[in-house]
This record gives sequence, structure tokens and C-alpha cells, in this order.
Amino acid sequence: MKETMGQIIRRLRKEKNLTQEELSELLGVTSQAVSKWENDVGMPDISQVVPIAHVLGVTTDILFGNACVEGDEQVESFIREVEIRISNKPEDGISRFMHRKSCCEELQSELAIYPNNYKLICCSLSFITYLLWDYTEEQFADEIVDRESEMKAWADEAIRQAHIVLNRCTDSEYLNSANRWLVSIYRIMKDYSKAEEHAMKLTENRGRYLAVVYSDMGKVDEAMKQYSLNINAALMNLSQDLSLLGHLYQKQQRYEDAYACYRLFPNIYELIFGQSENEVPYYINHPCYDWCAAMCIHLERYDEAMEWLEKWINQERINEKAFNVITRSDLPYFYGMEFSYSYNATYPKHNRITASLEWESFDPIRELDRFKNIVKQAEAFEKE
Repeated sequence: MKETMGQIIRRLRKEKNLTQEELSELLGVTSQAVSKWENDVGMPDISQVVPIAHVLGVTTDILFGNACVEGDEQVESFIREVEIRISNKPEDGISRFMHRKSCCEELQSELAIYPNNYKLICCSLSFITYLLWDYTEEQFADEIVDRESEMKAWADEAIRQAHIVLNRCTDSEYLNSANRWLVSIYRIMKDYSKAEEHAMKLTENRGRYLAVVYSDMGKVDEAMKQYSLNINAALMNLSQDLSLLGHLYQKQQRYEDAYACYRLFPNIYELIFGQSENEVPYYINHPCYDWCAAMCIHLERYDEAMEWLEKWINQERINEKAFNVITRSDLPYFYGMEFSYSYNATYPKHNRITASLEWESFDPIRELDRFKNIVKQAEAFEKE
């Protein structure tokens, strides 16, 4: 729900740590008038809007609930120019530190004109963060008058800007951006509890930032577990996306491309787990073996198709063995993780493989002895 002007005035007043009485004195009105505005009993006179905005440090657009998010063409053009400038090599005789500092100062001048432009603020946060990293490098020590006070001044300004976004913006992209840069800024300033707090607020890449913060805090075990969880989540997403992308290629009869998608995850699986049956398999409902085989048939690679089907039967045997079992992984990239999968029932192998082997796709190899042997193995497995 959109805030009323009264609600906006109350929120901005509290952000400025002002009482109603203090705000009324600054504006030359009674505290009762401010109370009426904030409770939506009355509205400020139009002549008072500009002074209110000035005292609260915002534009009149903010008071009317029309905060600029994307910015006008001038802001967009400025951001493009300054991003190009900061990425270019500094002029001769100018260090990277002074080059970045100059770009940051330009951004602050632009923010004085557009103090509530979320995109401009997030751009400023990124520039300040990289500048703060430069402050930590000894190679720039001779160019810094007072490292501690300068760093704190830039960090405080960045934190102030980030909270403008966090307190007023509803766009998840800008909220994530502000929290993400705050994580980095608090890490640089060694305020790890604050860094962790803002990492927890992220809705994207939360695990990655938490792992880095835990590492900074010396919580090595938690950091390693978090990295392992991140790898696990990435693999799950990779499996699902490869299947979906392959399916789209298959619909377009682009079988070579579909095959490239379907076969990538099982190849990665074998790289991770090898052929060991002692490790509980990384089980995902990724029906890639039969799809890989079917694509090979379309491509007339019959031996390759049957290799996939044989791998599938072997993998199903491993899956059955691990079903309803909880085992801690010994793999270094799954540190501390327990792999298990279960439906609290018997492994659902009935007709699992043989149904796929009845697909019309396999008709070209159906009479081959090797395929017939695969069918016998599948039937025997499903009857065990």
C-alpha cells in the first residue's frame, strides 16, 4: 500500500532522529500541526512542502510518494559515463586509488542533485566499496592523510545511502544490491556481526555471502558447511536447468543440442562421485540416462545409446542400495553434508526402467542382442 504524505513525514522525521517538537521548530509551525500531518488529520500547506523536504533532506517527489527509482535520462547518461571512466586506465601520473576517489567524489556531487535515485545510490555504493578496499592496500599509503578517519567517513556515508534504499524502496533488485554492498562494507570495516545481519537479508546469493562472512569471523567449520551447501544448491539448479533446456531443444528436433544438455549432468556426476558405491549418490530426479540414449538413437549412435542404458541400470542399483540410508559425505566439496533420499518406503523400481525401454525411440536397436540383454537386466533388477 502506498504511504500517505503523513506517514512519509513521520518515517523521515524518525530517520533524522527528530521529535515532532524539534521538526516544528525547524519549520516554524506548531507541534500540533506536525502531529496532524503525521496522523493524516491535516495536510501541510503547499507553501510548506519545499521547506519540509529541505529539512528532511529529500526531494518534494519523495513527500508526494513519487520517489525516483530508475532516474531520468541525465542520471542514466551520467552513470554510463562514470562507469566507463572508472573502468578505463587512469591518466599518466594518477594512481588507481586517486582515480577511484575522483569518480566517487563525482558521484557524490550527482547525488546531491538526485539524493533519492536508487540506481544512482547503488552505483555510489559499489564505487565506495572498491575505494574502501583500496584504502586497505599499503601501495596507496603515501596518498592517504588519515586512513582510519577517511575510511570511516566514506563507510558512514555509504551506510547512510544504503539505508535510504532499505527504508524507502520496495524493489527487490535495489534492496538486494544495498544489502550486498553493506555486507562488503561492514566486512572491510571488520564489523562482522553487521555483515552477517545484512547477508541474512539477501534473497539472492545469500549462502555465498554468508560463507565469506563466516570465514572472516573465523567460523571455519560454518563457512565450509555453507560453501558445501552452495555447491549442492548450484548442482541441483544445474541439473534442473539442463533438463529443461534439453527438452526445449528436443521439441525443436535439435537433437545434438539436446544431447549436449542431457549428458552434461551425468558426466559431472561421474566426475564428482566416480564409480564408488560406498558414497551415497547425489540423487536428483534427473531422468537423463534414458533421454541421452534416446538422443543418441536420433543421431544414429546406437552403441553410445546402449552405453547410457547400461549406465542407467548400474546407477539404479546404487540408488536402491542407498535408499533410506543417511550417510555423511567424505567428499571435500560436500564438507559435513549428509546425503539421503527416501520416500519412507521400498525403492520405487517397479517398471522404472522397462517402461522407458518400450519407447518407440528405441525401435531401431530393439532387435540387437546387446539391447535385448539390457532389457533382461532391467527386468531382473525390477523383479529383485
